[in-house]
Amino acid sequence: MTALDHVFAGGALVCGIATWIFPPLRFALTWNKPRSSLAGVGFTIGVFAVTACVSAAGLVLALLAFAFAQDASLARFGLLAIAAFWVCLGTMIGIGGLRARGQPKQIERR
Repeated sequence: MTALDHVFAGGALVCGIATWIFPPLRFALTWNKPRSSLAGVGFTIGVFAVTACVSAAGLVLALLAFAFAQDASLARFGLLAIAAFWVCLGTMIGIGGLRARGQPKQIERR
């Protein structure tokens, strides 16, 4: 199974790279399109749904590479890229939520 293990590992790496490239590329290609707020939310959800599917495919390919390949270093890099993307995204969402709240408003008492 020497041919398939390289395909699995390479596919995992390609999916890991695509996880990083797809969202900014998709947002950049449709930056100036006017859309309502609901359409903007739907577009954003769609972008991250496709990214999640690409990530899931990469995870499956990485697991197959780990199971069948003797050298799965490409799969490790793909898995690392996928994990790093989602950790960075979660961190940015968390920091954005904290910054959006800002300082608590002081209530004046008389």
